[in-house]
This record gives sequence, structure tokens and C-alpha cells, in this order.
Amino acid sequence: MKRLIAFLLVVPLSGCVLLPVELGGPSHGLVCHKGKKTMELPREAIDAHLGHGDYRGACR
Repeated sequence: MKRLIAFLLVVPLSGCVLLPVELGGPSHGLVCHKGKKTMELPREAIDAHLGHGDYRGACR
């Protein structure tokens, strides 16, 4: 019985660890704003930021 309870508690928790969390999903993207701050923006706002010198991806 103890093994069953332990199994039922561990299995749901292991699913959380195995599923990766992804930034910049399908409706958002990462942009380095003014070379200083990484921002996650809606896809519609990315072109405007790229137009004034920001670049795609996280700041380095």
C-alpha cells in the first residue's frame, strides 16, 4: 500500500520535471531592447522594435 501511494505521488510530479517550459512561444518572441533589456513581445510588436535597432533573441 505504501508503494502504491508513493508511486501515485511521484508520477504526477515527474511529469512537471520532464515537460520543458519554453519562452517565446508561438505568439511571442524575445527581443533585445536597446542592447540592455531582454523583452518578450507579442509577434505584432517585433517588427517595430527591429525597425529601430533592437534585435531578435536575448541580450548578451
